[in-house]
Amino acid sequence: MKTGCVILAGGKSSRMGEDKALLTYEGKNFVEKIAEELNFFEEKMIARGNNPVPGDFVKKDSWEVLPDEYENHGPLGGLHAALKKCRSDAMFVVTCDIPLISKRLVKEICDIFEQEDKNDAIVVVTGNGKIQPLCGIYRKELHTCMEKSLLQNNNRMMSILEQIKVKYIELDDLDSIYLNNINTRVEYQNLIRGLK
Repeated sequence: MKTGCVILAGGKSSRMGEDKALLTYEGKNFVEKIAEELNFFEEKMIARGNNPVPGDFVKKDSWEVLPDEYENHGPLGGLHAALKKCRSDAMFVVTCDIPLISKRLVKEICDIFEQEDKNDAIVVVTGNGKIQPLCGIYRKELHTCMEKSLLQNNNRMMSILEQIKVKYIELDDLDSIYLNNINTRVEYQNLIRGLK
């Protein structure tokens, strides 16, 4: 079982007011920080949607930047594009607004997926019980059911989870910190100040 990785970085960032992928933390933009942490994957993609790709977007040449096949369909459009194009059997997915993502945690998720070969996907659940459909692993062949949803203008990731066999991994509060989403200016300032 070969698993690749896709970072979803094509959102409008409306709550932040600027492109979240390009926000900086510890001297790197969010995408670059995540790419550095997850550089151990053999196949690596960044789903950029319709957003422009600055020259210094990510300094790792091994990361392929790809547009959505179906524009303006949110994260589902980006994940669909990656699954359809990838050579891997499955793709680990994470969004660009989770700059604290941990290599150790991602490797543990990948290990579970490889041991549990009967699932279509593995999805993380944080300590507060919230399902995180954009942190997990999806098999390549799921791009077909995703495409059906996109063509019906149904962009909800949860509706995909309802159609497939999913294993949910519950994280404790400590590991849940790695999945803190940075969506607003206040959350970004708290991150900079070290308040998690």
